[in-house]
Amino acid sequence: MITTFKKNFTAAALASVLVLCAGCQSFSNVPTGNLASVTITNQPMAKVVQATTAVFTAHGFNGGQTGANQYTFTCPGSRTDNLAYGSFMFNETVTVKVVVITKPLTPRSIYVGCNAWLIEGENDPVFQDDHKVRMLRKWPYEQLLKDIQTQIGQ
Repeated sequence: MITTFKKNFTAAALASVLVLCAGCQSFSNVPTGNLASVTITNQPMAKVVQATTAVFTAHGFNGGQTGANQYTFTCPGSRTDNLAYGSFMFNETVTVKVVVITKPLTPRSIYVGCNAWLIEGENDPVFQDDHKVRMLRKWPYEQLLKDIQTQIGQ
């Protein structure tokens, strides 16, 4: 009887894990692996692109379109970034690099997502090093994307 209980319990536990893992999947074609993202509805792509460029420029970033539905923006890192990742010995500062992607999800909705890196010694090919911004520090990038929504009027 104990052997049957163990088999049933193991089977039930395995089934629960499978349901939890599979039940959280989405079939909406939303890209995964981005630091932050928003969905914009009922707006043309041209307006989303214009708002994206305007928001990043207003926040001190330089850059623009670098590929199909991809935009790269950079700005000098903060004092904290320089303390954490910069080098005072070699006078290297940190640059923040943000790559934004846009993707039509449906005829009436557009996905806007981004990833960010802190780059040490951006202009030094020997000592250049990049650090992907982790989820714990995603707030400023989420705010930039929310500012895009606000600029569009959503």
